[in-house]
Formats: sequence, structure tokens, C-alpha cells
Amino acid sequence: MTQSAGRRELFTKFLGGKTAQKFIAPPYFCGEFGCTDCDAPCASACNRELLSFENERVNFKFKSLGCNFCKECALACEEAGREVLNLKFAAIIEAKIFIDVHSCLAWNGTICCSCQDVCRFRAIEFLGVFRPSVNQKCTGCAQCMEVCFANSIKMEAL
Repeated sequence: MTQSAGRRELFTKFLGGKTAQKFIAPPYFCGEFGCTDCDAPCASACNRELLSFENERVNFKFKSLGCNFCKECALACEEAGREVLNLKFAAIIEAKIFIDVHSCLAWNGTICCSCQDVCRFRAIEFLGVFRPSVNQKCTGCAQCMEVCFANSIKMEAL
């Protein structure tokens, strides 16, 4: 991001303008949209309601549950004759997950490892007892966000 783009976002927030919502690719995304005239069966198939369909494209949106990579979205897309979400593509969500050290219980001296316990990919490591961080194994599933008591785990588009 350029410096002027960063300033633009900052002033847009202060002045009450709308910032453009950044796209977060869902799991099994092929990299290109073919959603014209689509009824979004992928979004309907997600029982956790993590996919939204806006402007003829599917987008990952964390609500209260993380993605368990059940494959239903990709199967529904393929069944509808689309290739936008397809099982031959990676089961990752293209987003950056990070821990806000100012509000994280562990970073502030309370023993807590709920994020590490829930991560089946072992993407959260602790430096000692009190310093969790997200490593390269992260798939962006947001399961850790679901269990964080302090809402200290955040997601942003890449």
C-alpha cells in the first residue's frame, strides 16, 4: 500500500466515508470469478454462513464460527456447473490472521492457550508461556477467532 493510499483510508475513516471492503478468497478458490448469472449455491451450502455473494463474486466473511473445510461450498459450485470453487484447488482462506498483543490475555500475563488448543494445523506457537504468534501453517480458517475470549485474533485481506 502506498503512503497516499494509507492516508486516504485514515481520513476516510475520520470523515465518515466508506472504505472499500477488501476481498478475502474462500477455500477452494480457483483465482478467477465465473459467477455471472449465478445463484450462489456455494454460499447457500455453507452451514456456517461464512460465504457472502456480492457483485457477482463470492467472499469469505467470518461471523462467529470458523471454517471447518467441509467441502460443501466447492461441491455445490461444481454441481451447479461452475469452477470458481473446486476441490482441486487449495483448502486455504487467503487472509492474514494476527494476534492483537494489547488485548490478548496471554500477552498480558494470563495463562490462556485456547487459540492454540483449537488449531488443528498447529499454526499458533507460543514463545514461552505468554507470547502466542501465528506461523506460516495458518490456513485462515478462523477457528482461533471463534474461541478467543478477548476477541484478540483478527483477520484481514492479503
